[in-house]
Amino acid sequence: MNGRSPCIVSIFRDNIDMKTVGLQKSVVEKFNPKGIKHYQFKLELPHGVAIDYFWTQNGVAIDKFMEATGNRDVPQGSNHDAVLILDIDCVPVHERAIEKFFEAAYAGKLIGNAQRSNHLDNGQHLFAASSCAAISLGTFVSIGRPSAFENPPRSDVLEEYTWAAEENGVDVELLMPKRYEGPPLRMEWEPKDGPDHWALKDGMPKYGVGTTFGDDEGDLFYHQFQIFRGKHQEMFWNKCEELLTAGPDIKITGAE
Repeated sequence: MNGRSPCIVSIFRDNIDMKTVGLQKSVVEKFNPKGIKHYQFKLELPHGVAIDYFWTQNGVAIDKFMEATGNRDVPQGSNHDAVLILDIDCVPVHERAIEKFFEAAYAGKLIGNAQRSNHLDNGQHLFAASSCAAISLGTFVSIGRPSAFENPPRSDVLEEYTWAAEENGVDVELLMPKRYEGPPLRMEWEPKDGPDHWALKDGMPKYGVGTTFGDDEGDLFYHQFQIFRGKHQEMFWNKCEELLTAGPDIKITGAE
């Protein structure tokens, strides 16, 4: 990419079947025409900590990570100027998806799938989700090298990136959910009489298990959500196999 050095990073733990890892790798390869490096790291660390670990390995010290872990001997194994953070249960569904995210990142934006963590009382704050978000190294440093750690009640994983971007005048571009395959399973903290789906701000689209995110031009990314629960891994496998066997104009169906 004209002397640039972007990368895609997917982090997973040992509760993920290696079939999931292999299928994600194959789908990313299919929709990655420029061959951007895709790392898949198995790290037994909480998600936010693992993201901080990547940045530290990429030569950018994260203060909170260093304070929390006391580990200043992280090996320096990469040298990238932009990253697309992609959950192991999230895949592109169109060739322009990855390119769009890096174009936005190199233009100085933070871009990602829209999310709202309804268990946090933080004013219905929308943020670029850890499932799929991209930012350049320069922008990341300019907003203060925020940690991806959860920071309740203000922030879920990676939400501090959006807060920091907003506080520093950096544009945040959020992809909206277009459809989903089903409601998420209830977590322990969710009220039993609450809605059977997740919502963004009042009046905005909803998302759930197997959500397709996109822009006005079409679908871009598919995120399974809660892949470690129920039959969600099998649902993700089926979607990946559908994407791998379909042509470039695949249409993903589901509840609106």
